[in-house]
Amino acid sequence: MQKAQIVLLVRNHTDPFTIEYVEDLRRRTDNKLIYAETCNLESLHSVREFATKWIDTTPPRRLDMIICNAGVLSSPFSEAQTTTDEIERHWGVNYLAHYHLLRLLSPAIGVQPPDRDVRLIFTTCAFYAIGNPEPGQQKMSPWRALGNSKLALMMIVQYFQRHFDSHKRPDGFKSNVRCYCVDPGLVRTPMLRGFLSFGKIWGLLVYLVMWPLWYIVLKSGWEGAQTVLHCAMSPIEYPKRGEEGWLSAAYYRDCSEAKYKIPVLHPRR
Repeated sequence: MQKAQIVLLVRNHTDPFTIEYVEDLRRRTDNKLIYAETCNLESLHSVREFATKWIDTTPPRRLDMIICNAGVLSSPFSEAQTTTDEIERHWGVNYLAHYHLLRLLSPAIGVQPPDRDVRLIFTTCAFYAIGNPEPGQQKMSPWRALGNSKLALMMIVQYFQRHFDSHKRPDGFKSNVRCYCVDPGLVRTPMLRGFLSFGKIWGLLVYLVMWPLWYIVLKSGWEGAQTVLHCAMSPIEYPKRGEEGWLSAAYYRDCSEAKYKIPVLHPRR
């Protein structure tokens, strides 16, 4: 991973804060190959624009790894929010935008040279356990909406792994694409802080009073990133198949593979 070319997908790559952040990363890592490009997950048009630009680039750009780590979590009693496409925000950002992006980039992913270890990493969370595989409710609580979006994301990761496995390469080699679901655990992020404080001033005061408890129970950002880094850099085995309780895409928690049960997805063609 040292001196690797890294492309950060952000809401607006011309934002002064983003420019300063990228320059700081380059300076601290001594890596000039860190860039930022606009891909706003709250707009499917922005996703299509980025993916089209990436695929149409000549010569083709190298693509060894994609980490889908973006997500939203609204406070429990907040009003329902939507994306620019009038889609429920959790569903639109946490699931639909990632699916749309990977679906558009799949041709570029599938044609990477066979000597490369291509990995697709998707972050999820334990809220998937309360998700409904067939959500039909128009209004639901934020944690239920989050659960639905994360469950749908984990279902579609299975589909992507099977899609790439069934892809017949012109050179005759087997697919070298691996998909991983990663549960980083409960991490002390501003997003989780907003959820635990209910988005209220009094809730923030309660959060501060309970800070010693949160410090013990919740992971730091560095600790939460370890499982993602493990799946990104470790020479781990290919995801298991054929065993009861194991699905086509691997699921990792605390830097080790774990079993999980979710419905099997068969998208319409």
